Amino acid sequence: MSSNQVILQPPPTYFQQEASQLLQQIGDELQSLSQNFSIQKAHTLMRLAHTLKGAAATVGLDVIKTITQALENAFKALCTPDANLTPTVEDLIFEGYNCLELMVSVRLAKEPIDESNILARIATIVSQLQENLGDRFGQDSYLPTSIELGVDVTQAIFESGVTDYLNELSYALKTPDPESLKALLHIHADVFIGLAESLQLPGFGAIAKATLAALKQHPAQTVHIAQIALADYRAGQTKVLQGDRNQGGAPSSALLQLGTQVPQRTNRLKGLWQWLNQPITMPHKALQIQVTQPSSPPPTLPTKPIPVVKKQPLSQVFLNCQEDLSDLTRQHDKPVLVEIRENEVLIDQAIAQRLYDPLLQLVHYAFKQDLEMPTVRQQQGKSALGRIQLAAKQAEQHLVMCVWDDGYGLNPETPCQQVRPQIASLQGTVTAAYSPGKGTCFTLRIPLSTCRVHTSVGN
Repeated sequence: MSSNQVILQPPPTYFQQEASQLLQQIGDELQSLSQNFSIQKAHTLMRLAHTLKGAAATVGLDVIKTITQALENAFKALCTPDANLTPTVEDLIFEGYNCLELMVSVRLAKEPIDESNILARIATIVSQLQENLGDRFGQDSYLPTSIELGVDVTQAIFESGVTDYLNELSYALKTPDPESLKALLHIHADVFIGLAESLQLPGFGAIAKATLAALKQHPAQTVHIAQIALADYRAGQTKVLQGDRNQGGAPSSALLQLGTQVPQRTNRLKGLWQWLNQPITMPHKALQIQVTQPSSPPPTLPTKPIPVVKKQPLSQVFLNCQEDLSDLTRQHDKPVLVEIRENEVLIDQAIAQRLYDPLLQLVHYAFKQDLEMPTVRQQQGKSALGRIQLAAKQAEQHLVMCVWDDGYGLNPETPCQQVRPQIASLQGTVTAAYSPGKGTCFTLRIPLSTCRVHTSVGN
């Protein structure tokens, strides 16, 4: 391995899915760039690059952020009425896209790469783009007008793109996981801040900034903040769709209050701390204790070794299923968000190994059979990003595990029959519920006495 190569840590699952989808969309648009070049196509590419840039910045992927920034600047320069897509500029854009595709792919595959070499290539591409596009490259002030695009840009964006983002946030709030929700809020806020700057809607951008401030001040209230932010975003969206082109709403007083830093009364707290650390003295008197020596030593009780049962977090079984699914998403080009909801559940290691296979079978069924392809999901009014949730809790002397997806909602009797013998061998049961168009949920119930669960999960 070269001294400049580093082994990259895999990015979060939500970024992998978002990046794969955006990269595919950019690639599809580029295939017909020269044949169907228009200001509208350049604007679409600019928005896609900007969204991917925001997602990369959220998870600290600076090289991907740098590449997408260069592409965004190039596409923005091509949004001007007098812009001309020359073969040289087209070649430079494709070269930049190849660098982006390479960086995203090695991130997903967890392979080592020489980042300095990629950055050097991008620096050369940027220099040549500046030379060919002139002052338009990197210019922030210009955006195409509705007349130039042949459509009301702001209206179109808020009807489609913003709606998709807000629906995604709304769906995440139905079964909220604080960490996944926090990451989603950060991604959305970065996209909305850039969108507000581009469309000159400072009020909508202020909602996103207030959301980030609230998360910073009250990280333990992520779900509450997300609920308020969603309401504020929707109110701003409504104003824009009704014709507002100056503000785009405003953050509510509740959101602003959560983002306001509370001044600390340091002097009083310091005095209280000092007082608490003062030594405590209490009056006492001597106690007379009489010790009686036993006439004979106590009998020695026979002992036998206590068997040691190896425990394993149930979350590790879920994570193994998630990792297996990550490979499938790349093979089938079907992005999926896998959510894990489980809190410190420990089970017998041998039981965990026996649960892995039936759980994986159900996860595979959800992915391959029940979840629709992204284009089909969008046609049905769903987010292009499918969802699978793995959850566990203790209830009525049983360990209850659920595998849920938001796909077609097909009759799941066949996978139930396939895993039922394995679950029955653990004295457990497996049932399924489904709703056409909404999804499927498998429920596994194992007696606590069988799997010897140690858990802090409440009923």
